[in-house]
Amino acid sequence: MKRPVALLFLVVLLLVLAAGGLYGGIAMLLDPSGASLQMTEVLASLPVPDYTLPGLFLLFVMGVAPLVLTYGLLTRPAWRWAEPLSRAGRHHWAWTGTLALCVVLAVWLTVQGWMIGFRWPIQFVTAGIGLGIVVLALVPGVRRHYAR
Repeated sequence: MKRPVALLFLVVLLLVLAAGGLYGGIAMLLDPSGASLQMTEVLASLPVPDYTLPGLFLLFVMGVAPLVLTYGLLTRPAWRWAEPLSRAGRHHWAWTGTLALCVVLAVWLTVQGWMIGFRWPIQFVTAGIGLGIVVLALVPGVRRHYAR
């Protein structure tokens, strides 16, 4: 089955999200004070003592997960552990997981905005990437490509 053109753009956005998640997560884990990211003043507004937990979240949820989803979208493996996602969404697990990741991203950005404000350019870029991922995943050709 031929891949829809929109899938290429979807994969690119997932890879950009992954790069940002990996960069931010690793930076926060290497320097939990936030100094290297110039975010020390934000820490007082957060319910955590340092950036270790946000760093782990960024690393795994916004970094590794998009890479796994990209692999799944491109190769469509039939992984047993991911089958519940396929059944729940009636599409391949990677497609359903991509939409679920965007829900998590929206919640993450909403909580971020509530706790520290929504004023940094990276927040707007990340929101745009998330919106782009949702739109591209819902393109009829992409949706049909992963329907079960």
